[in-house]
Amino acid sequence: MSTLFYRLPRLTALATLLILLSGVFAILTLGRQEDPSLVERYGYILTTFPGADAERVEAIVTDPLERRLLELSEVAEIASSSRAGVSRITIDISDDLSAAEVDNAWTLIRQQVNLAETELPSGTSKPFVRRAYVGAASMIVAVDWTGQGPPPLAVMARLSSDLEARFRNLNATEETEVFGLPQEEVRVVADPEALVAAGLSMQAAAGRIAAADAKVPAGTVRGQSSDLGLKIGGEFDSIARIRRIPLLQLDDGTALRVGDVARVTKGIEDPETSLAMGNGRRAVFVAAYIQPHQRVDVWSRAARTMVTDFSEDTPEDIGVSIIFDQSRYTESRLNGLAGNLVASALIVFAVLFLIMGWRSAIAIGLALPLTVALVLLLFNVFSIPLHQMSVTGLVISLGLLIDNAIVVVDEFDQERRAGLSRLAAIETALGKLFGPLFASTLTTALAFAPIAMLPGGAGEFIGIIGLSVIFAVCGSFLISITIIPAIAAGLDRARGVTEAPAFWRQGIRLAWLADGYRWSLAQVLRFPP
Repeated sequence: MSTLFYRLPRLTALATLLILLSGVFAILTLGRQEDPSLVERYGYILTTFPGADAERVEAIVTDPLERRLLELSEVAEIASSSRAGVSRITIDISDDLSAAEVDNAWTLIRQQVNLAETELPSGTSKPFVRRAYVGAASMIVAVDWTGQGPPPLAVMARLSSDLEARFRNLNATEETEVFGLPQEEVRVVADPEALVAAGLSMQAAAGRIAAADAKVPAGTVRGQSSDLGLKIGGEFDSIARIRRIPLLQLDDGTALRVGDVARVTKGIEDPETSLAMGNGRRAVFVAAYIQPHQRVDVWSRAARTMVTDFSEDTPEDIGVSIIFDQSRYTESRLNGLAGNLVASALIVFAVLFLIMGWRSAIAIGLALPLTVALVLLLFNVFSIPLHQMSVTGLVISLGLLIDNAIVVVDEFDQERRAGLSRLAAIETALGKLFGPLFASTLTTALAFAPIAMLPGGAGEFIGIIGLSVIFAVCGSFLISITIIPAIAAGLDRARGVTEAPAFWRQGIRLAWLADGYRWSLAQVLRFPP
């Protein structure tokens, strides 16, 4: 078996070609993104109960949901907060679960929430289960005001919502988010003189307006066995409803209403609770996130075209510009990897050419592209995209990829110098080296195994580094005991006593350096400590 690839040169050529072509096709089809995709282990459950105070929400909404969630062993931790009308429960799923098990855990969480929903009082909204998306934005677009005067925030909000919708409709988009979106508010501007004439203060008028909202509890009827919360009808659903709120009952039987003493308008929130600025100008940012295992460069090309088309339809004084494009960073990293590979191959060939001659340099140098192509093929098989962690693992392993090949080719050369035929030299060299090379590959793989097997979010983020190195050293070992000996034997020259000692054939030979090296080895073997 050790000489199979040498005895069948067509098999060697076919295997080499298949590995290289598989690597090329893998790099063209593999997903590309900046960071690894993380499993959504965090989320929350949001439930509303209009008209209930915080204590009541805690007792009859939050507690039943918590009891059901605590029955699941997959849930590592929950934290809840209850306030008037709103219950929010934060969920943390155990780090020990795999991606598939996390999906099952969310299914179980929804089932438990559905069971708890039957225990909730009428008037409670359906609990909203949300998995928190974890990931870096693939593209961020700024919609900003470039004209004179105050920015038309309502127009910018409408355009941003339209742009967000276009991103959502773009193929391979996972999530969208808008930052700095102006929020609308209803503003009641009262006439102080009219209020004073009616005998009302600003605080009293504001309190009566707030009390007229149906979402505010009107009081509680307390009994011996239970308490009953009261609420009033007529929630705020329009500006006209606010204008009709009675502030004061007059002697003639009529009522003084909000519209009689105040101007009720609808506009943009002031002061704003959320604000985005771009280049010193008021802006709204629209972010889009790509789906896992997709090519961000292909998606970004389509997104840039979409943004360009969108900007052509916007008013002249409203600018639309891309302020972040993840594909530029991924392309930079891939170009860096390609540059590292080319530089490594050239350095390896130059050094080996000087030390071992051109034939050995070619045989060993081929181990680098073959191993990298094999690793990319494994990435494709295991659906591992190219991102900064997988590329970092490849860069780390570049120095390890040719070690096995150097040892195998050097031992083959030694056996040939001892007078063995090519077949016998391959058999003898691999017979001596298989065990040590396997052991060294195994120890390196085991050294990186803890990184590859890290649980939870940390493992999902940096575990690919360890996996990349393991793929690389195992691929290097496999290629070094199959294809590399066959190539070395195929390039080997006929040996003879009168062969010319040209350095380009067998490398530079320095007698004093060789003697010093032999002496050092002899001393180490003589005095092991």
